[in-house]
Amino acid sequence: MNSEERLYNLAKEIDARVVAVARAEVASRSMPLVLDIGAGLGTVTVDGAGSLVSVDLVREAVAGQTGASLSGHVLHALKNAESAASTRRKVMLDDAARERGTR
Repeated sequence: MNSEERLYNLAKEIDARVVAVARAEVASRSMPLVLDIGAGLGTVTVDGAGSLVSVDLVREAVAGQTGASLSGHVLHALKNAESAASTRRKVMLDDAARERGTR
């Protein structure tokens, strides 16, 4: 294989990796993440970027909580969900960047 062919193949591989990373970026941002609040209180949902989508509470469980306790549980769950979404996004992008560009 001559140097022009090697450069051409390298360029194809780079292009394929760029496409794979772009697809992973779109996929990671569009995948919601649902985490349990804990104590049977319900769930928090964030989008792939970690932005809050919803907080779903279990009415019966919330009745036994103080405002401060409930907000603490929800805030903790939201921070965990944001972190998990960020980690998942990074893993997806890293995996896409490592994939071989020849498919």
